[in-house]
Amino acid sequence: MDYNIFNNFTTKLIVLLMAILVWFLVKTEDNYLYSFKIPLRVANLGQDRVISNSVPKRIKISSWGKGRELLSLMLRKEMFYNLDVSRVQSSARFVLEKNEIKLMHESNIEVLNVVEPETIEVKITDLVTKKIPVVLEAEIHTLPGYAIVDEIELKPDSVDIIGPESVISKISAIYTQNKIFRNIKRNVEKKIRLKNPEKKQVKLLTAEVEISANIQKLMEKQIYEVSVTVINQPANFKIEVIPSTLSLVLEGGTDLLLNVTKQDIKAYIDYQKVQASTNKSHLAYIETPKGIRYRDVKPKRFKLALEKIK
Repeated sequence: MDYNIFNNFTTKLIVLLMAILVWFLVKTEDNYLYSFKIPLRVANLGQDRVISNSVPKRIKISSWGKGRELLSLMLRKEMFYNLDVSRVQSSARFVLEKNEIKLMHESNIEVLNVVEPETIEVKITDLVTKKIPVVLEAEIHTLPGYAIVDEIELKPDSVDIIGPESVISKISAIYTQNKIFRNIKRNVEKKIRLKNPEKKQVKLLTAEVEISANIQKLMEKQIYEVSVTVINQPANFKIEVIPSTLSLVLEGGTDLLLNVTKQDIKAYIDYQKVQASTNKSHLAYIETPKGIRYRDVKPKRFKLALEKIK
């Protein structure tokens, strides 16, 4: 005999699907005992309080009813447990009762009981707001021949966070994202997002800050005859520095270096720090305007000649 199952395939498929549908409708008219999980919703917590311990997001219940209604209830997620914490001052333990299970629409489903957990402990604390400094973790890499002048600025340099006081007290800084800006030759003004604190129930009230950096073309400038002085010298001595001046090369942004003179550079030897030294020559401390570096100091070391004042 020749059996070809593909003859009238569409008709056969329709018949099969109708049979499955009829079977499904018949079976879902039966009553079933079924357990499933529903969401747990916290009510009447208030805006200035937070639950500080771990509370389950879903609970398991058992129910009785027609299969069709049970299936519809689970798919449409119209049932939840209402946990009212309005009377909780600091902590409380709730026995989960079936009368706190709420339905969004009328149903013939009968809730039998809460399966698990049977009880829930809730700890509540007040929310506090604290201003925390922002730490920059981004980097700016300039093109060769360019440099960042002064420090990179953050606006704002601190932000507010909100959360339980016990958690917030342990947070000392908020960090920016680890972003790298490459091949920069112009001033930078960019928005950068902040990392959320790795703490539960803590919320950032500011999502991003602005970083700004002054980028200038690098320039070198030779400075001669910078006077070297002595600080913290004894009142009954006159101290002469030999030699009395130095020269150096300054490096920095063009706008900064153009107007810098030797009067803007401070070079000195601290007598209190060198008086006990066995060395006959000493290094000078050098201070330059903010954002300017120096190199090639000549001479590097200096002698001190002391003359007692009568």
